[in-house]
Amino acid sequence: MLLITRFIYLYICLKWAAKFKIEEKPINRSTSVATATLKETNSPIASEFIQVVKDEVEVAQAVLHATSRDEDIPYSGFMVNTEYFPVTERQMKQIWRYLRRPVREGSPTELDVEATVNQIVSQGLLLEPVLVPRRVNKAELLLLIDQDGSMVPFHALSRRLAETALHGGRLGKSGVYYFHNCPMEYLYEDSYHQQAELITDVVTHVCTNRTTILIFSDAGAARSRYSEERYAFTKEFLEKLNKRVRYIAWLNPMPRKRWFGTTADEIASLVPMFEVSRRGVLDAIGVLRGRPTNFEGRRI
Repeated sequence: MLLITRFIYLYICLKWAAKFKIEEKPINRSTSVATATLKETNSPIASEFIQVVKDEVEVAQAVLHATSRDEDIPYSGFMVNTEYFPVTERQMKQIWRYLRRPVREGSPTELDVEATVNQIVSQGLLLEPVLVPRRVNKAELLLLIDQDGSMVPFHALSRRLAETALHGGRLGKSGVYYFHNCPMEYLYEDSYHQQAELITDVVTHVCTNRTTILIFSDAGAARSRYSEERYAFTKEFLEKLNKRVRYIAWLNPMPRKRWFGTTADEIASLVPMFEVSRRGVLDAIGVLRGRPTNFEGRRI
């Protein structure tokens, strides 16, 4: 546990150092080095950085303590060995490829065997083959990732999900946005929450009738708490998405038995929610393909 805590602490320090990096400015030659050093030491960023690191380490320790009692999740390997995931990289790439919306597009280059045979039957001879455009995958995926807080222990997994979706999924179009706890007004194009975009703009201008939404968040299950405010904001956000997007699924890194009595349990009644496992990700993709499921994650 000590090794894991040190690993998390080092990771958070590096991340927040990048997030609060002070822009370098040329120092006036008349200003002494001692004066410049004093100004940097008294920066309000220092105290904010220390408090944030302390908060996130405590949250990460709480999540580790909770998951360590779960025999289904070998937490030590999950945290220390970056090659261990509930779903391997190869499996992720294969699963993303099930998300398809084939549309014939472009110049006719593919032989339509059935149409060609029918033409021969009707005309009595083969004048020319019937060609059709090739099928192109037009599926669009928008991956929404909960970042920081109780999701710190799962950052490596969220990065792997994003990387395989963007570069190995062979999707027609894919994108990633980030949020913290629940989307309220903004979504962020970067994991440091610096490049903000209004949710209304994302829904209006980014989402199309082909877009599918996959949300990756513990939904409050990591802290084993229920938040009425978080549930209300999440419900409002999902209602905005449903006006524009037809298929939405939710991946939760916490096991299902940890959802009971938390905000995740209530949110699971609003949107199909699945555990992060090979079966869970497959079922989530099934929802995005339009396959009906009940809210317990089983296909009907």
